[in-house]
Amino acid sequence: MIISAETLITGDGKTVFSDSGILIADGKIAVIDKTAALLKAYPNEEHLDYGKATILPGMIDMHVHLTMFDGRRDEKLYTPYLVSHLAASQARRFLENGVTTVRDVFGPDDACRQLVYAASRGFIRSPRVFYCNMALTVSGGIDWNLGGTIQVDGPEEIRKAVREQLRTGATWVKAMCDARTPGLAEFDQDELNMIVRETHRRGCKAAAHANLQPALQMCINAGFDTIEHACHITVEQAKEMADKGLAIVSTRYIYQYLVDFMKDLPADSNAIYKSNKEYLAFKSNIDAYERNFPEIYKTGVTVLAGTDCGFDGLEHITVAWELECMVKCGMNPVQAIAACTSESAKVLGMEGKIGILALGAIADIAVADANADRDITALKRIKDVYQDGRKVK
Repeated sequence: MIISAETLITGDGKTVFSDSGILIADGKIAVIDKTAALLKAYPNEEHLDYGKATILPGMIDMHVHLTMFDGRRDEKLYTPYLVSHLAASQARRFLENGVTTVRDVFGPDDACRQLVYAASRGFIRSPRVFYCNMALTVSGGIDWNLGGTIQVDGPEEIRKAVREQLRTGATWVKAMCDARTPGLAEFDQDELNMIVRETHRRGCKAAAHANLQPALQMCINAGFDTIEHACHITVEQAKEMADKGLAIVSTRYIYQYLVDFMKDLPADSNAIYKSNKEYLAFKSNIDAYERNFPEIYKTGVTVLAGTDCGFDGLEHITVAWELECMVKCGMNPVQAIAACTSESAKVLGMEGKIGILALGAIADIAVADANADRDITALKRIKDVYQDGRKVK
């Protein structure tokens, strides 16, 4: 099969072809060439011309919660059976919006493993899912009361907890490292070091929820592969992360959504929320991101894109909203697309296989309805999606 369009973005952060197409064969990308050349060389192939559209790699959302039900208006009704339906619905939504791979960064115990198995059996359609299982937090720490966290204290408890998470098939371990309180890190340095050391010893990777000092520096010292959110990271710390090969997962949009939601509440509620610790923390995160992001990106640190989504009321959000924030803060659209394609694939250990339009790569492909190299918002309007070379939308 040949698909073609006016614009083709390979996902490497720089290469854009015009009037080009792809020959898909056996679920992989077999040829990339000008459309006219493809049609001449393969006259008997089915051809689908998308016209004034953009063909790009299937997108990768590096921070999602497919199975998280905490905070939903009806959360008391969520048995494991209902959670499985929620997860299947979320997975399908991401996939149909051009997100062909996700990294789930915590949820109820074993939920993601079951989701992945259901997809492998053909019960549901889902993006590829890399996952953390449950997140580690200290006793009484951030999100300790959510269904997707496990409380651990001290290096030996942590060592066991890491092994328990990996037992589910997880390839990532998540740690909740600060609680929106400046000057306070949840885990101490020895505990953070153990999380990373034990995870890496098992051939897996570690992710840290960290937004403030000193937790950010402590997580860098420990060597976490990704730092989630990282809104208050300094330029010097970004340089250190670049030198160590660590990555930032940006989730700027979710904070804007939450601040706007709180701001638009009725006046009698608004005053309560504006004095609320979380409201002030979210607003501070936005301010720091917009102030620092352009210089941080220039350091060469790997910046990836995540939505932190899967929550009630956010069903319309995909990684395209986060990419729009990146472009507003200085990236060009082609660089932003690389953040959710080839750069994410590298961090997931899938370089050259997904997140790129290249010969031999898996044919995970999204088609946006306009020229995304000039208008990043085109990614909010996905026409068609291919996974393993098969159309899923």
